[in-house]
Amino acid sequence: MLDTHSPAAESSESTESTVVTPTRATWPVVLECCAVVLSPLVAYFVLRIRAMAPAILPDPSMHTIYIVDPHDMFTRYTAVFQATHRLRESTEVGFLVPARLAYLAFGALPGFFVTRYFFALIAIVPAYLLLRRLYGIPAGALAIIVLLSSPVIITAWGTDYPDSAVVSYVAGAVACFAMPCRDRWRPAWLVLGAALLTMSVWSHGVGFLLASTSAAVYVAVRLGRDRRHLLWDIALLAGVAASLTLLLMVASKFVIGQFDFIRPALSATAYLNKPKQTMFTHASGRRWVLYVAYLLVPPSVIAAFAVTFTRKLRAIPTPQLVVGLACTAQFAVFGYLQFFNHVQTLEQHYFSSTLWGVISLALAVTLAELCRPLSARPVARWLPPALLLAVPLAYEADPHVPPFGWWRAGAALAAIPVVLAGIMRLAGRGRGAHSASRAWLVLAAATTVVGMAGSLLILTVVPWPLPAPLPGTARAGDPAPAYAAALGGSATTLIDWYQLSAALPSFAGNATYQGEQLMMWYPRAQTSELVPAIGMYHAPFNSLDSGLPTFTHLDLREMEQRRPAELLFLSTTGARFTTALRALARFQPHVVRTTVMRHGSAVLHLWLVVLGSYAHAGAG
Repeated sequence: MLDTHSPAAESSESTESTVVTPTRATWPVVLECCAVVLSPLVAYFVLRIRAMAPAILPDPSMHTIYIVDPHDMFTRYTAVFQATHRLRESTEVGFLVPARLAYLAFGALPGFFVTRYFFALIAIVPAYLLLRRLYGIPAGALAIIVLLSSPVIITAWGTDYPDSAVVSYVAGAVACFAMPCRDRWRPAWLVLGAALLTMSVWSHGVGFLLASTSAAVYVAVRLGRDRRHLLWDIALLAGVAASLTLLLMVASKFVIGQFDFIRPALSATAYLNKPKQTMFTHASGRRWVLYVAYLLVPPSVIAAFAVTFTRKLRAIPTPQLVVGLACTAQFAVFGYLQFFNHVQTLEQHYFSSTLWGVISLALAVTLAELCRPLSARPVARWLPPALLLAVPLAYEADPHVPPFGWWRAGAALAAIPVVLAGIMRLAGRGRGAHSASRAWLVLAAATTVVGMAGSLLILTVVPWPLPAPLPGTARAGDPAPAYAAALGGSATTLIDWYQLSAALPSFAGNATYQGEQLMMWYPRAQTSELVPAIGMYHAPFNSLDSGLPTFTHLDLREMEQRRPAELLFLSTTGARFTTALRALARFQPHVVRTTVMRHGSAVLHLWLVVLGSYAHAGAG
């Protein structure tokens, strides 16, 4: 977006006004556009990207229900959710509106993949254009490979948790802000960047942190380098944010059923900031971080970026400066909130994953800059993207990394990108005209790409060296993110369970009156397997404490307090449903529907029970 003096950018600008008339000259452009647009599909097959990620917590499914049947959720639970933070999933419309529209147009599973394709394009198209303008087409391809081979981004895209949207929106926005272009095109890129940041704000709470940080970096760079029309640009940013927010409110009313999502979002934030809540969600210490190696990736990339562009600040090209500062500032904000505040920005992988869009963009810029000496050679300039593609393919051949933490293996691997960046800079400075020097340069570039990408990939996928719980974490029972299987992993069972879960609202049926609460009861031994299904109705808040079929005094107290009209029995076997029904005799239970859902290896036994003691006449 900002002016740059890079040769590639000047070349791009000098040809901008050229009228291309021969049909033959348009074919390369058409083929290039098709290659970029189809790259997520190609990467899916070439890299064997896992099509869906495991829902290891109920949180993703809590968003799935607002995609599949939001009206029923508002009818059943608005009154009981209002006093807490539990309406916050319905407010994340930057994710929910596109996902809901895709569901209405294509259905549950096809809509899921259409939405992910949309998110992938939002991330890779601006990144490709940025790197292409700065360094050429091979560098643009390199940016696509970096983004589409990241296990963190793949895992984020793989569930209905809104980090899938935030990671794409923020990466695309920063690329738009950094885009080199003529002054007349600057407002267009600014509008697109502002729109993406606004969508990220209304996708998840951490989106506000990332969006405000990215906008602040853009304004700071403009203040230091080019203040022309800055006030107008700031007004344009604010205008786009306000206009798009209003448009989202209208869209939310029509496709989700809630016009005002701002007040519920602010109310949920205030509730979560209460000391009692932060004690539950935030780590009491810092020792846990030493066991989570993937958190070494951001500082490693930032340090490698700094070594690559070590020079006087004024000499760093503006686009690269915007990317580097945005990446650094975002990680610094997340680090501050984690270790000096009370927000679990790094210990909760659903939060930390949102950093990886810009981290990947910074890595792509770093690699492209280090391999710039090869850009004048028609064949050698394609070596970096080819080798970068080979790294995840080699990992897939034997995806087994032994567990380790920060010290010593983690620290050593995190240092490799920094050391290689320094060596490659020296090699680039010392290149000569002799063939021996050229061969050394190619070898150095190849080693740099493979070494940096390989070490960062290992850091990302390595298992935790200690079994959960990690020391000092508040949410000690949360499983580790499933990054190791993002490349070459199977999603068949996950897809089966997603389809069963998405079909659950059809079985349960819609509420017939306001406040017709539905609660769940299932065997606790099957919780991990049933997570995608029980998350649909906000487990564990809407489930009995004791596992089916044991009914305790705590369950009795819960039932008397909540007074649910319906109880949903769930199990993978259906065993002891009759026993559970007898335990509810005091509530006048009546079974209105039963079924066994099957899809592939996934099996779900369901009974819908109306409780006559609490249901209004005609319920069920």
